[in-house]
Amino acid sequence: MRINAEPAEAGAGIVETVLHPARLRIVHALMDRELTARQLNAELSDIPQASLYRHVGRLVDAGVLRVTREERVRGGTQRTYTVVESAVTLGPRDFDAATPDDHQRYFAAFVGALVAGFEQYLRTTGAAPTRDGVVYQQIPVWITPAESRQLAAAITDLVRPLRTRTPGRRRRRTTFAMVVHPDPAT
Repeated sequence: MRINAEPAEAGAGIVETVLHPARLRIVHALMDRELTARQLNAELSDIPQASLYRHVGRLVDAGVLRVTREERVRGGTQRTYTVVESAVTLGPRDFDAATPDDHQRYFAAFVGALVAGFEQYLRTTGAAPTRDGVVYQQIPVWITPAESRQLAAAITDLVRPLRTRTPGRRRRRTTFAMVVHPDPAT
């Protein structure tokens, strides 16, 4: 799920649909690009094919994914999917209305998908975190809630142009995740 300053779009039913760890990974894999179920299966090879197809179908039914292309392949229909970004954007009103338990579920799903993606990366042949530019860090800063929102907006603006780039000889799709929260003791 993405938290955005835009008006609320994602309803409670969509949020619950996307919160499943496999479906969250499917959504992430399709963000800003189009893939067939076969291509998704190759990328998310740890999700059994039948389960992946079932999850894709559920996401399409919920309006989270849309079919961008259909073509006949060997007597069947091959569909290409992408994310309906407005369906996975949790607006400020929904974010404010969420209970602490809701936030715990949202965050656990976010972290779970992040961990699963990182584990899958580490299992790939030739994974070399230093060479591949892997970074994970926590940096404590002293800011107000308004400054926290400004920081997140500035980082989002900085990253936005990188989302539209195309793969290149040394350029590969990379996950950038951001969490900003106050420390409980301060």
